[in-house]
Amino acid sequence: MGNNLRDKIFSLNNFLRATFVFGFASLSSWMPLFNVWLEDCGLNGKQIGSVAAIPWITMLVVQPLWGVMADKYGKVKCLKISVTIAAVLFASFPWIGNGIISIAIMTLALALFNNPVLPLLDSLALDHIEEKKNISYSNIRFWGAPGYGLGAVVTGWLIPVFGTQVIFFTSAGFLILMFFSVQQLSKSKSVARSIDLDFKNLGFIITDKILLLFLLIIMVVSMGQSASTFFLTLYMREIGASPELTGSAIGIEAFSELPFYFIAAWLLVRMKPGKVVLIAIIATAVRLFLYSVNNNPNMVLFIETMNGMTWTLLWIASVEFVNGVIPAQWRSTGQSLLWAAYFGAGAITGNLFSGWLYDSMPMQRVFAINSILIVVIFFIAGAMVFYKNKESIYEESVK
Repeated sequence: MGNNLRDKIFSLNNFLRATFVFGFASLSSWMPLFNVWLEDCGLNGKQIGSVAAIPWITMLVVQPLWGVMADKYGKVKCLKISVTIAAVLFASFPWIGNGIISIAIMTLALALFNNPVLPLLDSLALDHIEEKKNISYSNIRFWGAPGYGLGAVVTGWLIPVFGTQVIFFTSAGFLILMFFSVQQLSKSKSVARSIDLDFKNLGFIITDKILLLFLLIIMVVSMGQSASTFFLTLYMREIGASPELTGSAIGIEAFSELPFYFIAAWLLVRMKPGKVVLIAIIATAVRLFLYSVNNNPNMVLFIETMNGMTWTLLWIASVEFVNGVIPAQWRSTGQSLLWAAYFGAGAITGNLFSGWLYDSMPMQRVFAINSILIVVIFFIAGAMVFYKNKESIYEESVK
């Protein structure tokens, strides 16, 4: 019985879950607080926005290259290389000085090796569950949310003692823990398979007006959500929040996602994905508006509970919407375009836009402008959903 219990605790499934916990803990240790560290280094708003956009610009180029290498040399091997070098770069970051050139170069180097960590981990998880009957991808991916909360809370506790530069050491530490979990994954043959992104017939797909408009909508929503993701820490400092409270707010943001994995599934059974996307968009506008009128740091904890409604609902419903718009044989291409629209173009534009605004106004006003932008995109999205539903009804009547 003792051996059975030990086998269950140290099962490959649990090592994969632990890898997600540590991977997302590393991400939340540095990403939400990176702009604060940049400001502490003396950078202005435009410089902060430009440097913060580097990882997302790099993602568009680097990720496919890492995919090719992973196919040829093995995903576990590439993941271990990526994690190891990223951990070293994180630990080296505080020693590079305060000049924008050196910071930008170091950020680029870090992005080259840190960006592939989570996409490779996703691919490993999909390979693993393909041959398993008792576990699903959502069951494994679920553990990224508490991992994100863990990293945020731990970093929030350490900043008052060691300063903002501790974000890099915490990130490196979680990556080291992740490396040991990844080491166990190399014992499984099920992670050898790869999931390739298919860009065949991309020219045909991008002629779909509904898909193009939807991707534009998602990009703009991502711009607004980027303001809360990347500039929240600056906003909380602006209204007088302590580092501990900031860490708690980011932790609540992560944990609020958990129930919405189940709520999204429930909603999608009862309504079409486009309507769920509309709920997430208007919730995003409300969230940004609440930031803009709030001066109480403790109230931010309440506002952060909306993250599941704004992010989780948006992403899950968007995946379903894209799947419904494009033919099944081009599904992977459609999902790749969705990833590029939200995490690539939206994050890059959002960082630059909010950074430019922050140079001339407080973060509360930046949030207000983003809220208005999301309200406008809500009406455009509503018209698109209405048009698509009307088109579907017409097609069914013709049949």
